[in-house]
Amino acid sequence: MRELASKRMRELASKRVSVQESARVSEQESMSVSEYKRLCLVKHESNYRYDVVGTNSNGSKDYGIFQMNSNYFCGRPSGTSSSTCWRVNTYGCADSCTSFTNSDISNDANCAVRVKNCGGFGKWYGWRNHCSNVQGSEYDYSTC
Repeated sequence: MRELASKRMRELASKRVSVQESARVSEQESMSVSEYKRLCLVKHESNYRYDVVGTNSNGSKDYGIFQMNSNYFCGRPSGTSSSTCWRVNTYGCADSCTSFTNSDISNDANCAVRVKNCGGFGKWYGWRNHCSNVQGSEYDYSTC
């Protein structure tokens, strides 16, 4: 019954996560409130949409609000839930890629935090191209 209710809620939910929800979930997953740059990343990777699937020139796909890449961070048979960097960098997260395209972004944020903690945001093109020099004030939604 819970699964049916959850499915119905996802059907009713908007495909876009609010900025406040993104900040709240990221904060719960151990990202400091002072790390406003993560909101810049989400803005430029998915425009705050959790249902986005992007195809790259090498055939890999990026999934969800953080655009987690199928070659590195999801859908891998030996994916890990560990925070140990060599495991995250070698095996990716223990999530199916499609699990990053539903309205529950907590697993997305958990994986993104572990990837970020093991090498920074530089693994994302949205970060490199738009966010690495952002001071953060335009992404400070702490008063919302």
